[in-house]
Amino acid sequence: ILKNRAFTLAEVLITLGIIGVVAAITLPNLMTAYKARVLRSQFMKSYSLIQQAYKMMEADGVSTSPTDYDRNSGNDFKTVFQHYFTGTTDCWYNKSAPCYNMTTYSYKCLDGKSSLTPHYFDDGQFALKDGTLFMFENPGSSNPSDYRAWVFVDINGINGKPNRLGYDLFVFQLTDNGLKAMGDEGTEYVGDNYCSLFGKGNLNGFSCTKEAKNDPDYFKRITRVIK
Repeated sequence: ILKNRAFTLAEVLITLGIIGVVAAITLPNLMTAYKARVLRSQFMKSYSLIQQAYKMMEADGVSTSPTDYDRNSGNDFKTVFQHYFTGTTDCWYNKSAPCYNMTTYSYKCLDGKSSLTPHYFDDGQFALKDGTLFMFENPGSSNPSDYRAWVFVDINGINGKPNRLGYDLFVFQLTDNGLKAMGDEGTEYVGDNYCSLFGKGNLNGFSCTKEAKNDPDYFKRITRVIK
């Protein structure tokens, strides 16, 4: 005699409970891994664009020496650099998204507590169609040897979170030997002291650009700690 074969209500509930526990364990890891992949992709795209623009400057015979750029003389690096991008939104007078408004938005250092001074971004900005935001620090000085040009890149745009240096905001420095990731030899901030998940200070995160460039697992580590 054939008997009806079926799960009891208790068995169904137990099975659903097990599935729920497994999902609760695996889903956060999957989401973190996905976020890390997206951030790395955005970073590498931005890095590639920066290097392409620099190479085109070289090919055109445009100066790539930081000593030739001084905002007080009107020869600012932002204007020259923007020329090598298409479809940009110029942010000189536009202070709403996708542009940065220092009175509305705030960027944090890697620790999430210290804020970056808005003066780091006061020498021009422009945004790409996908929201990627380029911001410039090109301070003047009475000594040309002190001229420097930094390029900050918000890889997921001003409305992307968490707007934190070393997570979705990275800085590059124009040097006599190239437009380098901050943290590379020859840039202003080198060493682990400037890229520590558990460090503090208003410079923490500056040298993370080098780590993000060189370490394929960098964003995996970052997204595990910073939610």
